[in-house]
Formats: sequence, structure tokens, C-alpha cells
Amino acid sequence: MDDQQAFAAEHNNPKLGMTLMISMALLLPAMDSIGKYLTDFLSPGAIALFRFVVQTVLFMCLLAVRRKLQFPKEHWRTILLLGAFICIVMLTLMLGLSVLPLATLVAIFFVEPLILVFFSMIFLGEKVGWKRITACCVGLLGALIIIRPNYATFGIYAITPVIMAVCMAGYFTVTKRLQGKMDGISVQAWATLFGTGFLLVATVSGHSLGLTDFQLSMPTWGEWGWLALSASMGCLAYVLIAEAFKRAPASLLAPFQYVEIVAATILGYFVFGDFPDALTWLGIAIILGAGLYVFYREQHTDQREV
Repeated sequence: MDDQQAFAAEHNNPKLGMTLMISMALLLPAMDSIGKYLTDFLSPGAIALFRFVVQTVLFMCLLAVRRKLQFPKEHWRTILLLGAFICIVMLTLMLGLSVLPLATLVAIFFVEPLILVFFSMIFLGEKVGWKRITACCVGLLGALIIIRPNYATFGIYAITPVIMAVCMAGYFTVTKRLQGKMDGISVQAWATLFGTGFLLVATVSGHSLGLTDFQLSMPTWGEWGWLALSASMGCLAYVLIAEAFKRAPASLLAPFQYVEIVAATILGYFVFGDFPDALTWLGIAIILGAGLYVFYREQHTDQREV
């Protein structure tokens, strides 16, 4: 079977793939809304830690059901690095959600695919032409348009989505090195386990230093329920995206992730009473346009210089 036949055999149900991708994009803002709601009762550090504890248990149960519970010793350094990345992603997510409007945080985070282009070029040696590089720079400018007024209002918290985006791009860059060597869900499960360890150290240290954002308190039964629901959504979202990419090519699926911005805006308005101002909408439009252009170029260049 040649490469084209293998590609067609793997991506044999694009409609289902698109449906799964849209489902994932609708699920994530709901998960983030739960996290934002919980910041009224628990510190961001505590939410991140307890949610990852539940998520680790769920992933390990999933691996046990799939009979893939054996730890990949030969890749432990890579998994450790991935755990550090998602630890920072989860912490910055919760710190950002504690103060930023949901749609603003999600919009700024969507510079991640643009940062990933730079990382792929620098660390993976992929060829990227000047048109895509220019589009990525324009997208980053869109993020700055959103960040500037929010920095004046929220301070350092306004850049937490950027840190989150950089670390997520780093996570995906490192994950590419494991393609064909490890099952995607296994990678996520073991990285979550290591991430939980890092979060435990970070949260306990922050609590010991008296940092408000890391204060540890035991959740109530109701809060545990919300944490469990959020963690379940996180696991389900990863399974959805993994299954989507099995059924349709990335070039077809990637634009559908921007449905998340629309869902976050709607939820932010109806649940928290937040609605982006004109400057934020301008930044969103720039990021969206730059991202879609990059995906378009990647789909039509076949890895050639553009």
C-alpha cells in the first residue's frame, strides 16, 4: 500500500471527523466555564491540582480498559517534559480564568497554532515560507491588540493565555517526536500523571509561601462533583480530537477549532455576563484570519517553500 492509499484508508470518514472536532470545540469552553465558576470557591492552584488528580484517575482507568497500562520506560524523559508543559498550561489556564473574561482568554490562546508554526520551523526543521511567517506575525499582533487594554485592567494575568499558548505549542511540538512510537491517548495519560506531580509540588510550595493563588483547601462534595465533571470533559475532549484526526486530515479539521471562540463568547455572555468590546473583536478577527490563512497555505503547499 503506497502513502496515498494509506492516507485514504486512515482518513476514511471526514464528515464524522468534522462532527467530532466541532463537538470538541463546543466541549472545551463548557469545561473552562466550570473552572471559572470554581475560582469563586477555590484557588486556581487548588483547582488545577484537584482536577488533574481526577483526570489522572480517569486516564489510567481508560488505559487499563484498553490494556495499555504499561509505562513506556524508553520515553520517560519526553513524557516528563510533556508533564511539565501541561502543568504550566493548566496553572496558567486557571490563573487566567480567575480574572479574565472567558472569550478574551480563549481568543488570546488561539495564537497557539501560530506559535506552533515557529516551533515546527525551529525545532523540527520544517520549511515555512515568508507568507506563513508574515501571517503568524500578524496573528501575534492581533493578540497584542487584545492584551494591551486587558493588561491595564488585570495586570500580569492578561499574559497568562500567551504563556499557556507557548507551552501548548511546545507540548504539540514534542508530541510530534512520539508519533508512530506511542499511542496518543497513552501519551496524554502519562503526561497528565507527571503533570499532577508537578502541580502538587507547585501548589504546596505556593501554599507554604502564603501565595493567595495557591492556597489549598479541601473541596466540598459539590465542588468535587464539578471538578469530576470538568476532568471528564477534559478526557472526553482529548478522545474526541484523537478520533477526529483518525477519520479526517488535519488540513480539513484545523479550522473547526475556531468554533471554540464562538462558544466561549456565547457562554461568557450568558453565564458570566461578559461580552468582548470592539478592540477585542478586532484582535479576534486578526487572529482568526491569520490562523485560517496559515491552514490554507499548509493545505496547498505540500511542504514546499511559499
